[in-house]
Amino acid sequence: MTTTSETEAERSLEAISGVLAEVLSCPVVVTTDIAATLEAFEAAHCLDPGIQPAFTATTLRGFVRDMAPQIVHEILEPLGMAMVMVRWDDRLLLIGPYTHEPMHPGVAEEAMSRLGIPSAHLPVYKLYRTRYAIVDAEHAHRAAAALLHAAGSEDLLGGLHQVEAEGGTIAPGHGEAPQSASFTVIEERYRLERDFMDAVAVGDAEQALAALQRLAGMPQTISYLNTPFLGTTILRIMARVAAQRGGLPPATIDAISQEYAQRLHRIGHSVDARRTVGFTAQMVTDFCRHVRRHRQRSYSQLVRQVTDEIDLHLSHHVSTTDLAERLGVSASTLARRFKTETGLTVAAYTAHARAERAARLLATTSQSVREIALFVGYDDPNYFVKVFRAAHGMTPSAYRGAHAE
Repeated sequence: MTTTSETEAERSLEAISGVLAEVLSCPVVVTTDIAATLEAFEAAHCLDPGIQPAFTATTLRGFVRDMAPQIVHEILEPLGMAMVMVRWDDRLLLIGPYTHEPMHPGVAEEAMSRLGIPSAHLPVYKLYRTRYAIVDAEHAHRAAAALLHAAGSEDLLGGLHQVEAEGGTIAPGHGEAPQSASFTVIEERYRLERDFMDAVAVGDAEQALAALQRLAGMPQTISYLNTPFLGTTILRIMARVAAQRGGLPPATIDAISQEYAQRLHRIGHSVDARRTVGFTAQMVTDFCRHVRRHRQRSYSQLVRQVTDEIDLHLSHHVSTTDLAERLGVSASTLARRFKTETGLTVAAYTAHARAERAARLLATTSQSVREIALFVGYDDPNYFVKVFRAAHGMTPSAYRGAHAE
């Protein structure tokens, strides 16, 4: 019988797989039904069993049966395609297929000639090869390692084990030597990742950022933090998992995660290291702040739900009546219990939360005062200035001048 926690874990892995598929622009599948998945893979991605036997379900089943668990393997196929596979417990992760190189002039012809494939297949092969994304091997490995971590497992090798398929067979021990760092470096990376996730789980932003700073200083071959976009996405997933460990409600985690996913998409594959570092620090700090606030509360479930609704929707009008209807209580009951437990009315708490969020944005972003006012729910910038001055004793511009990072 499947438990609630098992169902939630499956949903979490499914969501993470979806994020990684978007980042890599290629299929990412986690499954326990290995046979059916490999049959579907052959049907969708094998050009022709006669000329691409390494992508048939029969060949792949044999490879999965013999491969060592928790080792990330990349299969390199003679037609220039590749895929990543790793298994743990009763699960199999499959990333791809993808290719490492663009289709330069002459590449298709050379491959056909080398493999002795009739030239009649050339047009079909060109169309097939150009269907798939170009993915760097290291990016595929980091994605697999991140998903393993999220599933509560680990990447035992700390690097990618590349396997070349020859003559339609794939041998797990065959191919190039594993691309890995020393075991000392790998152990240090895992220790720092644990430190980071432990810090987020208790809401300690200072310790979490310190762990990230040490991770960023590790050798280029082992630190994903040096890879724009993908590195930040991996950290967002790790922070989500750690925040859930810390007791933060899934709805709150998802709202924070979605906000930063959208902002990361707007930033794109930035090569500005300072911009990436600032974004990551703000994201981690935000997760930690919510975890810390949630862990320190002695509020009832109803009041926690109200504060979560307010904090997550600061840009919208907050009505006690609407909140009460949404939470299934009367407006008078909600107002009374909220004031009793927090010492503030719903309106006063909302104003305070908006002022705190605005202060953080003034200190950590270059957004204009008007933009920040709109973001935290004030259409009138002059009224926003008045509210902010009442909360912090100075205007937003003066606060930015005194606290900008």
